Amino acid sequence: MDTSLEHTHAEEHSHLELAPHIRVARARAGVLMLIISDALGALAILAGGGYLSALNTEGQFKIPGDFAPSFVPELIIMIGLVLSGIAYYLWERGARRAKDQPVFFVIALVLMLAAGIAETWIGAALKYGGPNITIDAYQSVQLLIVWFTGVHLLLAAVIGLLFGGRLLRGRPFKREYIAEVVGYWWYYTVIAAIALWVFAVLLGP
Repeated sequence: MDTSLEHTHAEEHSHLELAPHIRVARARAGVLMLIISDALGALAILAGGGYLSALNTEGQFKIPGDFAPSFVPELIIMIGLVLSGIAYYLWERGARRAKDQPVFFVIALVLMLAAGIAETWIGAALKYGGPNITIDAYQSVQLLIVWFTGVHLLLAAVIGLLFGGRLLRGRPFKREYIAEVVGYWWYYTVIAAIALWVFAVLLGP
């Protein structure tokens, strides 16, 4: 019994004492796998929407009265996301060189949170359908894009809030790669949101 306990403690100790390069490789691989799997979902939306639009043989993909989400608010959100990505990049590079500039992290987080809230509001404000009116394919694709984007922006903001808690406790600087792998998801979220928005614009009103 004692031998088994000692063996278990030894395994736990060895796990905690993984070489730094192994910890870094595992963190990078985990986030990249998440990004790849999520990107497949985004590609499925693009492929499905493009397919329905291209095969609009009976003119039923869009019907008279269909409208897209407002262009200007969405454009402002996308500009904010680009600025958020740039601010996170500037903070991350500084943090990895032990030149912390938390103002850039705060800017990145605030912009991401604002974009997530605004995108969610746009999704809730879309008044598609109605009494005895069925949501058509075009509206369904637009709703899917808006809500897919909104959920991802809010998720990135939540991750940023959690990471901010670690930042206040000084923990990221003991493991610099954490800022790097969080950045992978941050940049992916920005790129995916812009790609989906451009696709939604190309679908036309």
